[in-house]
Order: sequence, then structure tokens, then C-alpha cells
Amino acid sequence: MAGPFVFRRALVAFVVVALVTAASALAAETPRKGGILRIGNLGEPPALDPHWTTASITETLTNHIYEGLYSLDREKKPIPMLAEGHTVSRDGLTYTFKLRQGITFHNGKEMTSEDVVASLSRWGKQSIYGKALFAQVADFKAVDKYTVEMKLKEKSAIVLVSLAVPNNFGAIYPKEIAEKFPPQVKVTEYIGTGPYKLAEWKPDQYIRMVRFAEYKSRNEKPNGYGGGKTAYVDEIRWVPVPEVATRVAQVETGELDFADDLNLDAFDRLKRNPAVRPIVSKPYYWLVAVFNKKEGLMTNQKLRQAWQAALDIEPIMKNVAGGKTEFYRMDSSLAPVEITTWHTKIQGLPWNERNTEKAKRLLQEAGYKKEPVRFLATQEYKWMYDFALLTKQQLEDVGFNIDLQVVDWATLVKRRNNPKEYDAFTTGMGAFYDPTHHIYLTASWPGWTTDEDIARVQAELARETDHKKRVALWEKQTRQFYEKVPVIRYGDLFGLRAARHTVKDFDEGNERIRFFNVWLEK
Repeated sequence: MAGPFVFRRALVAFVVVALVTAASALAAETPRKGGILRIGNLGEPPALDPHWTTASITETLTNHIYEGLYSLDREKKPIPMLAEGHTVSRDGLTYTFKLRQGITFHNGKEMTSEDVVASLSRWGKQSIYGKALFAQVADFKAVDKYTVEMKLKEKSAIVLVSLAVPNNFGAIYPKEIAEKFPPQVKVTEYIGTGPYKLAEWKPDQYIRMVRFAEYKSRNEKPNGYGGGKTAYVDEIRWVPVPEVATRVAQVETGELDFADDLNLDAFDRLKRNPAVRPIVSKPYYWLVAVFNKKEGLMTNQKLRQAWQAALDIEPIMKNVAGGKTEFYRMDSSLAPVEITTWHTKIQGLPWNERNTEKAKRLLQEAGYKKEPVRFLATQEYKWMYDFALLTKQQLEDVGFNIDLQVVDWATLVKRRNNPKEYDAFTTGMGAFYDPTHHIYLTASWPGWTTDEDIARVQAELARETDHKKRVALWEKQTRQFYEKVPVIRYGDLFGLRAARHTVKDFDEGNERIRFFNVWLEK
């Protein structure tokens, strides 16, 4: 029988082991700096100028380099980023923004009101969201080194949310950069205030971003796309991997730490891999075919209505979702269920009609003579190719002649800007933050919606500040959408990503991926 001394020694040893184990576990979950985070994405961005394009890949990349005056919190409400805050005059026409002081650009220069005015003036002439806001702006100027003033022509509901959107956003550049690259000219000198700065871009190989040592974070906790940001990893390396199966394989083997835009039929396989965790993004996109309404076949509204009438959407969505019903949703609303403020439930809309006779009648009324309809798609987003292929089959069954042209994503983004290059193209519409942010309802985004009735309601939505009246206007706009058919709304698709278990504190609540505040476990 062991004596008391042996017992006490065993007890001490047990306590020591327990404390060491607890300390090790705590240390394992304590954020640490260092390492290279390797991210597999689908290809090359068309630009690293967030004013210039709405491409999601540009938005994802540039939000690590640049910042705006405002960002969006977890509830998708505007919160200050480079702005300290703002005040609004009693008449609602003058917004005065105070800037944070001591904010440094990647070139070492301090950010001041001159940089903000030059940047947002450029954004207001180039960006979809900037144009919508600056149509209401009478004057925008620097008041002093850290104050800017925006005077409006009329009351507006969209000032802060337009400044806060993460896509095609009001990134602040040094004044010299904003003026050196006027609207319509892509920025090629990438200097922002974000937690990472561009180190190297080797097309088709990688984009390297490194920690910006002088980054000045906000003091708040991380919150959605805003709040405090810490650059833990030494380097973010974005690797273009166009083949989706290769992206899946490389995150499984550890060649990549994170992979985006994965095929949904890989979900079960990823769940079985002990080194990887699959991440479901919900909402992700609703699938859309965008029509060229500037010139060509699809300027004919009846032809667009015929496309809409012909579709049987559920088998398309089920196929795109790899047969998994939990990865898609049938919904006619132009806002996903998750955006509760703007989600609509309108009965009797001509969505998912599956009406072949109506489609054939509309083709006849349109005077369609079997001319080839040039439909652009890409295999880099596998879901785009899948829904385009099935759409082609369904449309040809009612009498369309579809010329499906499959190109890489960067080429599609380039070609969709030229009205002579296509009749329709595939894309996805992600989360939006205000009804005036539906880019496919504007005259300045590819597809070019110039319908006067749609434009009139968009202008009313921008002016109206009463929420109930805005909701009524949005319902009116939704009915207009299904009558005018500027694009085809398919169903909601949920996305799949995957991360190695060594990737820590990735925020799965954001629709778009962000890697500030993310760290790597050894």
C-alpha cells in the first residue's frame, strides 16, 4: 500500500500535467503572428481597382488593401472605418465627416481630407454605387485637414450605405493616385490604408500581400466587414486555380490553406477529411442571366419574356447544387430571405412559369428567326457553366438557337463591357444592402438597363427617406422587373468553401471572405 508521501507526489504530478495541458490548449488558441496563408481562388482579377469593377474577386482582394470612410457591421448597417463619425444638418442636406487622424497610406503618407475628396470624386464618376450617390450631390469639399463636407441637392436615403458597401466601394487612395488615374482608367499603383499591402502580382501564379506594419486599427472588436482589424499572418498569397477539382484536392493535401468557390458535390468528401472543415456560405448568389439591352437580339422585350417563360428552374438549381436540396432555394424575391428588410412575397409573378406554349407564342410575337443567341459562360465558376448548359437545353426545346460561348472569367468580364460581343452572360447576384444597389437595374453596368420606368422608381427609392414608402416602392420595382425582364432571376445558390483546421478565427458570417483577424496555428 502506497504511503502518504507517494500519494502527494502523484497528486502534484497530476496537477502539474493538468496545468501544462491546459496552458498548451490555451496557447494553441491564442492568436499568433507569422506564416503564409495560401488561398486558392478561381482565377485572375480583371483589376485591383475597386472603383473600376463589380467583379467579386476584385472586391475580395482589394478589401485587404484599401478601406473606405464606412464599412458594414454584422447586421449590414454602416459603421465608421476611416471616418471618425459624421453629423447631418437639420434640413438633412449637409453631411460633415470627421476623419480619423494619424492614418498612414502604404507609401508612408498621412491620409487627409484632400485624399478623401479626390478619391470619392473619382469613385462618384466611375463606380455604380458612386454614380448613384453623386447624382444627389451638389458639392463635396475639404473643410480642413481632417474634415470633409457633402452637400446634397435633396434628401437622400443612401449616403452612408453607399459609402459602406464592400463591392465597387469608395476606397480611399492617395490624392496623387486618384488624380493620376482618372475615371475609365484602371489604377495600376496600388496604395491604400488597409492591414495588408500589395507586394507582388505575378499573373497566373500568385498575388502576394504582406502585413502593413504601420496599420492603425480601430479600437472596436471585429464586426462584420468593419471594426478592429489585425494582420496576423506575414503574407497572404492568393493563388489562381481555375480548375475547381484542383482547388478541392489542394486544400485536402495542404498545398492550400483555404479554397473558395468549390463544387458542391465535394461537400461530403470534405466532411470526411479530418484536416479540413467545409464552410457553407448562405446566402451566396442568386443565379442570373444578364441581357445586352444596348444592341442586338435581346433589346426585344418579348424575346426576354420568352426566355423567362420557358424556364423550369428547379431541375436547373438541383443540378447546379450537385443534387443536394440543402444547397439551393426557390424564391422569386430580388432580395434573399436573410435580408429581411427587403425580402418580398409577391404572388403571381411570372417566375418559374415552365410555360412552353407561352414561350413559343412570345418568340413568334418577337419575330424571332432562329438567329444565334450568344450566351457567355465560364467553367471557372462551375455553377455558371452548369446553369448555362441546362438553360441552353430548355430554351432550344421551345425554339431558341443558343450559341453557348465558354471563356475564362477574366475574358467574360472584359467582353461583357462590349455590347457587340454578346447577347447574354452568366453571373451571380450576391447580398445587397439597399434597393438602389441592384446594379442590373442601372444604365451603367453591363447589360445596360435604360428603361425609363425602372429608372424613375430607382430615383424615387434614392430620395425617399420614409421606410414604409421605400418598401412599397421596392415591391413596385419587383413587379416592374418581371415585366421588363432586364435579367433572368433563377434560384438562390449556397456556396462551399474549405479551410484547413490550422486556419483560425475565420469569420464564417460574412458573405465575402476576409483574412484580417485570421491566424495560422503551427
